Amino acid sequence: MRRAAESPDVTALREHYEAVREEFDYARPAIDVGSMSASLLDRAFAATTDADALREADDDTLFVASAGLSGTPHVGTVAQMVAVKRFHEAGFDTQFLLADYEKYAADGRDLDAVRGLADDYRTFLDALGYEGEVRTQYDDRDVMHTAFRLAPYFEAEDGPEFDAEPTEWVESLRDAYERDSVANTDATGSTDFGSRTAELLCLADFLHPTIAGSYDRTVFVLGVDEHALVLANEQYAAKTPFEPAFEGLFTRLVPGLDGYPKMAKTIPGSGITMDMAPERVRRLVREADDSRAPAESTVYQMLCLASEHDGRRLDDLADACWRGGEAWDAAVEAYADFLAGLADAWSA
Repeated sequence: MRRAAESPDVTALREHYEAVREEFDYARPAIDVGSMSASLLDRAFAATTDADALREADDDTLFVASAGLSGTPHVGTVAQMVAVKRFHEAGFDTQFLLADYEKYAADGRDLDAVRGLADDYRTFLDALGYEGEVRTQYDDRDVMHTAFRLAPYFEAEDGPEFDAEPTEWVESLRDAYERDSVANTDATGSTDFGSRTAELLCLADFLHPTIAGSYDRTVFVLGVDEHALVLANEQYAAKTPFEPAFEGLFTRLVPGLDGYPKMAKTIPGSGITMDMAPERVRRLVREADDSRAPAESTVYQMLCLASEHDGRRLDDLADACWRGGEAWDAAVEAYADFLAGLADAWSA
């Protein structure tokens, strides 16, 4: 029987956000961006590399979110989709990147399997109501062209190193992955060259929108646990003759089920996944109603990250969470139905 992960205190995740902001000089994104309120931004995002760049975003700014295709989306993955959907509805150009070639090159996954999963993700994004651009690495030869332009400046041993002391939350997550992570059955493994090729393609994903001249700036929307991708690609980009402009905006994280630090596609039992039966989704949402304090409530955090609510409604729901009672119970049930509907759409 698989042993559940040892979960750090809920405050460890909040302390992790604070530590990341302090260590890397990130800002807390409590600002208005277009028609999106500061309240919504602050509830959904933990940090940004440049608050002024966000505040000044305009028609020449592209917002990009992505998903690694290692499995069925969980609520944390849905949160990335909702984040870019919110920016699109606020009037910005957006893109959702399906990183299919990355899993093929770095993990040795079957190419037909990841391409099929990419098709499923595309269909699901449509069901979610996202109307921005969706692209795959496999189909975008222009980005591959940019990767070859970058290749002469990409050394085999030039990866960045970070001296930041791991937080309690990071150590807990590492333990969970080491203990309970399960590899995809079609992942045959790769080579060092394959992994480096995936890194080069990731760099091209970051630099292409501005190198190609389509946008003045790109904002990459990532989970805060992936913030180092921005730092790594900044270091790689500095070794090229190009001058791309990109920033990072990092979402808060959905606490995991069964004591896990977060929901993860490769840790069974850690998340509410879209391939679950709708009634099971409803049950898990009800069971996750674990606190009256919004900052410590798994359900409230999911509502902030993966729902259709705006900042004003989230303010009202925070009050309802504090008070408990019928209003909050109704909100939990409504959210359970919302996620169950998404799971039904995934299986359709």
